[in-house]
Amino acid sequence: MLPNRRLQLRFISFFTIFAIFCLFYSDFRKFEFSKISNFTEIIIFSTTKSSTKIPKTPKLYKLLNWEKRESEKRLNKIDDLIRVNLNTAPRYQLSTCVVQKSMSTVMTSMFCYLRDEKKFIGNHRELLKDWKIIRFCMFKNEFRNLGGIQKKFKLPTPNNWTHIMMVRHPFERFVSGFVDKCYRKPVIQKYCNGCARNLTCFMETELARMWGQIERGSFQKTYEDRHFFPQSWRCNLHQYFQNFTFIPYSSSHNFSITSKLFPIFREHSVPESSLTYIQTALSSGRTAHSTVDSKATSFIEKRLRSSPYLMELLVKMFYHDFVLFNFTLPAI
Repeated sequence: MLPNRRLQLRFISFFTIFAIFCLFYSDFRKFEFSKISNFTEIIIFSTTKSSTKIPKTPKLYKLLNWEKRESEKRLNKIDDLIRVNLNTAPRYQLSTCVVQKSMSTVMTSMFCYLRDEKKFIGNHRELLKDWKIIRFCMFKNEFRNLGGIQKKFKLPTPNNWTHIMMVRHPFERFVSGFVDKCYRKPVIQKYCNGCARNLTCFMETELARMWGQIERGSFQKTYEDRHFFPQSWRCNLHQYFQNFTFIPYSSSHNFSITSKLFPIFREHSVPESSLTYIQTALSSGRTAHSTVDSKATSFIEKRLRSSPYLMELLVKMFYHDFVLFNFTLPAI
């Protein structure tokens, strides 16, 4: 009887434990289902509630507008705008004044290449794709003014080097800037002085900014200012105008920038192999900022030329560019 008694106790213990386990498991499942239901309700409620909020700016737009955010910084005096970057090629004693919408992307990457051809190519860089936010020579060959170059390389005078500045017809430069920054640039917030694509509004407000900021001597520099303020305001030309070699630039298909630059480069002993690389790279296409063949460019050009009022605003904005760089003033 004893073995049977023990066997019975074992069966009773087993079924008791099994019953407790089943009971616990059933309660646990109910608890989990309740949690899931509550969590689902929270998600639904949260989604419904948040749907009324303004969506956050996508990361892609934040990246594309990096330059805009960097540009909109408080300045103490107008000289800070005049001192725009100069890019150098020290081994050839060359520098270039970089002005937005005057072949700035190409000139920046070209002088980065001339700074060290092997490193530029070795790091798989390309002249037409070395954009500002990813440029290979960032802070390596860049100066605020000719005085900085003179001090860094211990030059007796700035004339020991050749300083190049690409200058563009004010009409062509303005149209290119307006199409690129006010038509094509993907921004969410207000842009182009809050005028968006309104040409008249933008020209009036930008001219007012130019006059107002000169009178005050201090201003809030904006992304638009960098791309539309006169070329003659850049690179301390009020002090170093005589030290620069000015090369007129045009985006027309029959214009050859190499025919203007290469004679200067050869005078400074730039190797023919480097010139061949530059020629090949520039012949492969245009930068992403190019607007020359767009329908918007044609439309804005016609809109400007057909309006004496808008042409008058253009001349007022860029009068000194016309005069200093020998561009013919338009008949109004």
